[in-house]
Amino acid sequence: MSHFTAARPLIIGIDGRSGSGKTVLSKVLADNLSANHDVTVLRLEDLYRGWDGLHAGIEIFSRDVLPKLAAGETATYQTWDWHAAAGGEPGPEVTTEPTEVMICEGVGVGVRENRELLDVLIWLRVPDEVRYDRAMGRDGENYREQWDNWAAQERRMLDQDQIYDAADLVLVANEPDERHHTSALAVVQAMLNSGRSLEEPPESSQLQD
Repeated sequence: MSHFTAARPLIIGIDGRSGSGKTVLSKVLADNLSANHDVTVLRLEDLYRGWDGLHAGIEIFSRDVLPKLAAGETATYQTWDWHAAAGGEPGPEVTTEPTEVMICEGVGVGVRENRELLDVLIWLRVPDEVRYDRAMGRDGENYREQWDNWAAQERRMLDQDQIYDAADLVLVANEPDERHHTSALAVVQAMLNSGRSLEEPPESSQLQD
């Protein structure tokens, strides 16, 4: 029986560089888990402060959002309106309630200050040319002009914190891969069924002399 509740949610972090398939994986997990669990997906894209705001968005998530949700408390934060002119502007303030499963996806979810609050951290690794083509197909010309700028911010972050080395699960693929989605889902379902985080030993090992 699962010990995860809204008061003690299971928090899944899905990280990877732009175009690596984070949104697809988060949707696969949410669609499969929502039949038996209360699931919320939180996207860091809603927190980034425009095309120069990767670091600022991560800070908001690390300071104002993740600690609250991990403690089973409501998180209130200001979003970013990407549809406003000139790269966006501050958007409405929103409130997110903790649920049994919280899926947090976006570049920088798994930075060092967040890792102790994540029950599982998944890193998606995809070749740069595949990421680029996928991102352009998704976001079009507006992103084409900003790709190098955003990529430079990602590189600076990863130069300081090699998130992929700390991930519990690294999925490598040229394209979204059903086998990888199945692997991620199996890990999460096992945690929900046991009520344990990945760091906790199985009960049987605790009973051995």
